[in-house]
Amino acid sequence: MVPGASIFSTILPTRKKIPVQLPAREVNFTNSSSVINDEHFAEISSWIDRRPSKYDVTKLPYKFNLLLRGSRDGFTRETFHRLCDNIPGTVSIIKVNDTNEILGGYNSLVWTSNYPSERSKTTDSFIFSLKSQNLPNSILSRIIHANEIIGCVRIMVQFLVTFI
Repeated sequence: MVPGASIFSTILPTRKKIPVQLPAREVNFTNSSSVINDEHFAEISSWIDRRPSKYDVTKLPYKFNLLLRGSRDGFTRETFHRLCDNIPGTVSIIKVNDTNEILGGYNSLVWTSNYPSERSKTTDSFIFSLKSQNLPNSILSRIIHANEIIGCVRIMVQFLVTFI
């Protein structure tokens, strides 16, 4: 089909295909975290999109909403699943007490109480350690084989529930 060409139909009158212009991506960014800063959000966003360079903090493509704060909502497994289940693309952040170490993970799939299942396979999820006073550079660990995500996510869930 040639762009801008008329489309003919025996049922509908002649019409022209209008190219769709998508609106610019709206960036609603509110740092409601007391653990990570704007630079960390930019770095995590870049990892999600597999960019070779970090996003500018003023041009982030994602909106980060605080779903759960352990000090506010509690640290139980039930609370985690009540607030985070069925939401795709979640980032979990943990600050280790007395160390300033910041650990976390990105789950591109949805959480469920019986997560993960054999159908839950992806190489888009990852775990990380963010740059902090104790660690001069961030560390990113990606899933290489989709089958390994199950074990990795189980460890991450156990870690999150135990240490949030």
